[in-house]
Amino acid sequence: MRFWLTIAAGLFLSLGTRANAVDELIGIHMAVMGGAERITALAAIKATGMVTMSGKRVHFTMVAARPNRVRLETEGGGRSLVQAYDGVEPPWEFDTGTWPPKYRRVADGPARRIVADAEFDDPLIAGAARGYTLDYAGEAEAEGRKYRRLLVTHKLVQSFALYLDPETYLIQFRSESHTSAGGRPVNIVTRYSQFQSVDGVLLPHAVTTLVDGKVTQEMVIDRIEPNPVLRPDTFSMPKGITVPQPAAK
Repeated sequence: MRFWLTIAAGLFLSLGTRANAVDELIGIHMAVMGGAERITALAAIKATGMVTMSGKRVHFTMVAARPNRVRLETEGGGRSLVQAYDGVEPPWEFDTGTWPPKYRRVADGPARRIVADAEFDDPLIAGAARGYTLDYAGEAEAEGRKYRRLLVTHKLVQSFALYLDPETYLIQFRSESHTSAGGRPVNIVTRYSQFQSVDGVLLPHAVTTLVDGKVTQEMVIDRIEPNPVLRPDTFSMPKGITVPQPAAK
């Protein structure tokens, strides 16, 4: 693999100024991840681990499936929260931190974030068919290292940059800018690390989020199960289910 990467890197450097530079970079990236056949065969995953945010740690279980279905369950401090999206209906949640807990739609702001983050594959995998436009922006230096940078636009609405390690051609981090509620520009960086093979496909097992350079969330995955058995209602909001009120004392 290392020898192949050396050959591929030299090839890419020779083609870097050509119009097909993006296609060459996508090809190398997918080959390093495990190849198109293995990537396609990995249609769903079940990940478990811990998330640290604001000094608190919670256990999580995430089930994700192609093309954009996701279910996230977190538990900590006696509270359980389920949030899910079936790719069609609005995202929903069930939160024992509110009483009475009930199945309900997620508020608009968080719902948009869930939908935006629900896609199973990264933007380099069949990106054009999924509404992604990718432009190669050459080498860029960040945190004292040089990376291959791709400028990404999704359906003419969302834009961000992806930075690929020039040695492994895996996505090392994503950078995007948003405007806070007070009108202040905010830079959000998502780092990906600890890549491990899952049924022959390299996936990150650690994801760190930084806002204006400050770490706000760290996710460490203990285990990823490939192609778990999915119930028909894994991602859909249950209908007609109520939670009983506590008995009067």
